[in-house]
Amino acid sequence: MSRKIALLVVTLSIAACAVKPAHQNLDNEELPRLLPVRDFVANTSAMGQFRISPDGKKLAWKAVAGTREEIFVRSVGKSDARSLGFDAQGYHFIWTQDSKCLIYIRDAGGNENFHLFRVDIEQTGAKPVDLTPLAGTRVGIQQVIEDDARHILIVHNGRDKTAFDLYRLNLDSGKMTLIYKNTDRVVQFVTDKYGQLRARVKQNETHRILEVPSGSSGQWKELSRWSVDDTAWVLKFSKDGNSIYLLSNRGRDKVSLVKQNLSTGKERVVYARNDVDIGFVQFNRDTLEPALAYTHPDYPQVSALDPSLEKDLRVFQKDGPAGIFVSSIDTAQQKLTVDVNSDREVAFYLYDRNSGEATLLGRGASHEYADALATMKPVSIKARDGLTLNGYLTIPRTARRPLPMVLLVHGGPFYRDIWRYNRRVQFLANRGYVVLQVNYRGSSGYGRAFMETAIGEFGGKMHDDLVDAVNWAVEQKIADPKRVAIMGRSFGGYATLVGLTQTPDTFACGVDIVGPADLEALSRNFPDYWKPFMHRWNRFNGDPANPEELQRMRDRSPLYHADKVKRPLLIIHGANDVRVKQDQSDRMVAALRAAGKPVEYVVIRGEGHRILHWKNRLKVSRKVEDFLADCLGGRSSGFDYYQLGSWAF
Repeated sequence: MSRKIALLVVTLSIAACAVKPAHQNLDNEELPRLLPVRDFVANTSAMGQFRISPDGKKLAWKAVAGTREEIFVRSVGKSDARSLGFDAQGYHFIWTQDSKCLIYIRDAGGNENFHLFRVDIEQTGAKPVDLTPLAGTRVGIQQVIEDDARHILIVHNGRDKTAFDLYRLNLDSGKMTLIYKNTDRVVQFVTDKYGQLRARVKQNETHRILEVPSGSSGQWKELSRWSVDDTAWVLKFSKDGNSIYLLSNRGRDKVSLVKQNLSTGKERVVYARNDVDIGFVQFNRDTLEPALAYTHPDYPQVSALDPSLEKDLRVFQKDGPAGIFVSSIDTAQQKLTVDVNSDREVAFYLYDRNSGEATLLGRGASHEYADALATMKPVSIKARDGLTLNGYLTIPRTARRPLPMVLLVHGGPFYRDIWRYNRRVQFLANRGYVVLQVNYRGSSGYGRAFMETAIGEFGGKMHDDLVDAVNWAVEQKIADPKRVAIMGRSFGGYATLVGLTQTPDTFACGVDIVGPADLEALSRNFPDYWKPFMHRWNRFNGDPANPEELQRMRDRSPLYHADKVKRPLLIIHGANDVRVKQDQSDRMVAALRAAGKPVEYVVIRGEGHRILHWKNRLKVSRKVEDFLADCLGGRSSGFDYYQLGSWAF
């Protein structure tokens, strides 16, 4: 055994040698120091998600203990930090109203059947308790009840996989009391801070209808309605109960914060921008009036709708751009945790509104090597039909151009890239690659008209946008036209497959992570609980029940064009993915190999649509850096000794 171990050590020592860049504009160039893969995906200094307890006396956060991410707690102003002693990787937690427990939802191996867990922080060594041990069921947190510390509201689809019922859950016993049996296609419950069901949003084939209870007979009356093609989400009732706040683009292009009078139905815009949608709004817990609004035009912006918060925000404003986010606030609204993002790191603060003092709680792991990271800058690109595409460009700190480039395509597609620290972007830039992120048509955040230019354009104009972005980078002498890779996750993985099948001469190689290859099979095999939201997907992608649209979906499915691939392809898939089934990649790989095309295939066991565990992130990142080094000529760190540890865990 000892000889085998010695041989293994020698083998790994040889493999540990870093690969120098082969691209002519990177070779012998003075690049920032090469950071090991573990710094990006398994850094023991990682911390974050600081949250103040409702009573303002305790803090909880996530940090690394040994080989795993755990939750830590301490008293405010004291040095009594301790770990709760269990694995906390991959999910978010919240405090219960009495500040004695933390609750969170977690699935098993990426199957997205989330259960709700409670852990008592006042009992040393207390283990998380699964309060919803329901087989094949997805649970969500609806509401923390402000005046009832022992109950919360949850939803789950245990009765009917296509619909979510509303329950009151006892945090001590796990007893669930049904509040609303959802047999009416309700897609949103509107509850107040005391846990009372105040309204529901019901959906039919053409509209969503906002209704409120009518008397005590269980009847409901309609207040307003909007098309299923509109974006509208109910946020809060006003304190007097006479109005509601919504994020809505009904009758307008951009999603705006609006207030609707329930008696007259009249609506007024509270806050809006001409360039982008309003992304998120936080409310004052006492007045129930809007307090902060978050948007992402080029750099992130936060606007104080409550004027008293303007001075608080100024404490965190920097000379350059910064993403400021209030991540938690105590019941008295005097103590806040605040995240401050840049493109190279994130810092976490505890802020006392009474004293105006901001205390640094910690920094993200990238703080340790921020000097070796690159600058992310907003860019605007004209598509061939004149549409303006916004995105972000990150260029390694080297004077020589052009450079090899990775076109990093976001998923969704109803999503968008934003300016912030992005570990994947910085990882690629550190290897010597320009990284271009494009919010192609159909991306969210830029209004209705921009999104709707993507109707029927999966694998069509949406892909043209990506090619136009590559051509722009080449024309600007930024990208080497012979050394451009396309890479993405989910829809970004689909875009990668489209790139290598539809425009095989544009890209030198591609990396597809959990991307679909067959649009018809994708649409037919989504989880049952997506059914109420399939209208938008079918509107943009196509309805497989419509023969004409089905043919278009097949024409734009990479699975049927595998013979057109010319360049190397790396495909990575989580075995438990319920959104894009592994069968999508299995069939694509089989088609490629049958056509004699170059493809590497990696299946990650115990993961789903997201790769969460550090050992698997390490494996994926190592595979990607070696693959791109061969294809684009960038550098690779070689074997990372953390891989030895990953084999043991």
